[in-house]
Amino acid sequence: MVKTALPTLLNVVRILLSVKLIYVIVSFIVFLIDFNQNMEAYLAFSRKGDDLAYASGVIIGRMLFMIGPSLLAVIFITKRKFKLAVTFLSLALLVAIPNESNLFILIHLFALLIVLLHRPSKLYLKRMYTGGNDEAVEQS
Repeated sequence: MVKTALPTLLNVVRILLSVKLIYVIVSFIVFLIDFNQNMEAYLAFSRKGDDLAYASGVIIGRMLFMIGPSLLAVIFITKRKFKLAVTFLSLALLVAIPNESNLFILIHLFALLIVLLHRPSKLYLKRMYTGGNDEAVEQS
């Protein structure tokens, strides 16, 4: 089986989503360091074992909720799974709208539009792309 090159715009999408993930993970690590030093500033209650465990679970759950769909979208773009990539890009966009900045919303919208509307990217993800000029051959 001949490996075909990733279309340029799809590679740009993958890079943008990866940079976004790196930024969010680094921000989360910085937050955890600050949270560890100033817990009282972030928590509206005194530190107790159960309350601290609950707060830690909420923070980790929220971060997994924010990075999970984007990470899975990048993985499925790399693995050439069209339906799963579209599903997780849509989910990442829906999660980003109320929770993230406008830049991240635009990145997710751009990624979803490229996967859905850019013909070489769509054919690549559906495993029909040969890398030529609009040539499509079914590869199993």
